[in-house]
Amino acid sequence: MTQIVTSKYSLFFWAKILLGIVFEGFIVFLIFQEGLTNSISSQFVTPNNLMFILIVIIAGVIVTLLFPPKSVIVSADQVVFRSYITQKKRKIAYPDIDKIRTVRKQKFIKGGNEINYQQLELVLINGDVYAFNEDDYDNYESLKAAIYDHKFREQCNR
Repeated sequence: MTQIVTSKYSLFFWAKILLGIVFEGFIVFLIFQEGLTNSISSQFVTPNNLMFILIVIIAGVIVTLLFPPKSVIVSADQVVFRSYITQKKRKIAYPDIDKIRTVRKQKFIKGGNEINYQQLELVLINGDVYAFNEDDYDNYESLKAAIYDHKFREQCNR
């Protein structure tokens, strides 16, 4: 397998991003609307509600900065993680990968239901872990297969 495999985001990923942006935008709109026209009832604008809105906005910014959307590019000699927000690239050569593991994760949603998804983790020799999950990418299985193929083909050729 010598071709380059580039990640393709799933519709579910874009829906999560879009809903997050709409929610954050709505909260900011409510804050500015109150400041400009005083049209929101005074029952809504309490110190506790404003504090909650501020915490939600700060949490959204922190989550976006800590877990920015990223592309994954798998080639014959390396795996590249590139952040869409900062454009920062992390290039990982296959000899730097100590272990590749697949982890089953769970998310609990309203009503006690759970959603299971798979996450591929690249554990580097220095202990760093780079991961991506199947919920975010339509071609998760292709990315995973390409990484395994390149990593273990290299070990067999030594």
